[in-house]
Amino acid sequence: MKKFVAWGMALLMAGALAGCGSSESAAPAAAATTAAAGGAAAAAPASGDAFTLGLICPLSGSSAVSGQILKNATEMAVNEINAAGGINGEIQIVLAEVDDEGVPATSVTAMQKLVEQDKVNAVIGAQASSCTLANMEITKAAKIPQITPASSNVAVTQSGNDFIYQMTATDELHMRNVMKYMAEEKGAKTFGILYESSDFGTGGYKIASSICGDFNLEMVDSEVYNAGDTDFSVVLGKLQKANPDFLIFWGYHTEVAMICKQMQQYGISLQAIGQGYNSPELTNLGGAAVEGIMISTAFDAANPDEKVQEFDKKYTELFGEGYDQNAPQSYDAVYVIKDAVERCIADGKDYKDGEVLNEYIESTSWNGVTGTTTFDETGRMDKELLIITIENGEHKIVKN
Repeated sequence: MKKFVAWGMALLMAGALAGCGSSESAAPAAAATTAAAGGAAAAAPASGDAFTLGLICPLSGSSAVSGQILKNATEMAVNEINAAGGINGEIQIVLAEVDDEGVPATSVTAMQKLVEQDKVNAVIGAQASSCTLANMEITKAAKIPQITPASSNVAVTQSGNDFIYQMTATDELHMRNVMKYMAEEKGAKTFGILYESSDFGTGGYKIASSICGDFNLEMVDSEVYNAGDTDFSVVLGKLQKANPDFLIFWGYHTEVAMICKQMQQYGISLQAIGQGYNSPELTNLGGAAVEGIMISTAFDAANPDEKVQEFDKKYTELFGEGYDQNAPQSYDAVYVIKDAVERCIADGKDYKDGEVLNEYIESTSWNGVTGTTTFDETGRMDKELLIITIENGEHKIVKN
């Protein structure tokens, strides 16, 4: 089996305690079976086999924009496969969707519904690392494969869980990408970091602290904020006083856009780079203040690759709005599952046996929109990463 570091149930407890700002008693949205790209519901096939795919993501709350993007891309892939006859040309995918609000405790309840009521064969999600760390204990116990297209915390695949996979680059890979670029391409020697007080943000801070020496970089200041904060004057003042060569932001687009606006307001011109805020809402909320900010990402529509451009065209035609890297990663996750099921069938194996299907997902080598997907022995996906910048309100690749 592929996992080798056991953290036990401590991760479940840590994830469940990480949520804030939403009621833990809120019920997840009802599951939906989706058959059209526009979101129309349809009944399961009247005859023949069906594969029930669970989708868990935030469709309400502060992360709803990212969750809707994840949902759109997952439905897009499901509908393409079903329109072509289904998995192996005969098995329709029934999509069961639940809203976890981006809250770990709610995510556990939502996952229990997918497993116990919807009887899913596999799951895509969650979006937030804290939610995945909490809910993946449910799929592990039920022996159901789960692929998260968005959760980048390294703890997800260092937990000893045989049934979890990351379709997104880990925070450590992103941090190394950021530091290597700034040290080698920009000649930076010092940095400050401003991060969110979540599993995602604190994980990024810890990684920055532990690996900065690998790039001969010195951390001269570190500051933290809470999701939902609106006044960053104190932490920005401290970072400005430390006078680093650049700033690392490790948080989400809502706060990062406000931080950039306040940097503009206070005349702070430090170069900012980081991860977590690659969302179309960044420029919508930040406007001119986010010009020049840089982001580490595994995917961007500015990439001229044919598959990337085809995906971008399809997604834009269907949904008419921007998206982040979670969209193509969710899209590819569906096809990874389809490929695994078809290889099961070709070998005469039972794809409805979660342990069997898991073995085939483990051995994936799928060439999709985000490049070739393979998983290491922990379930982690490794990819070459980009650095992009915002220029005239548009994304521009500065490092391939």
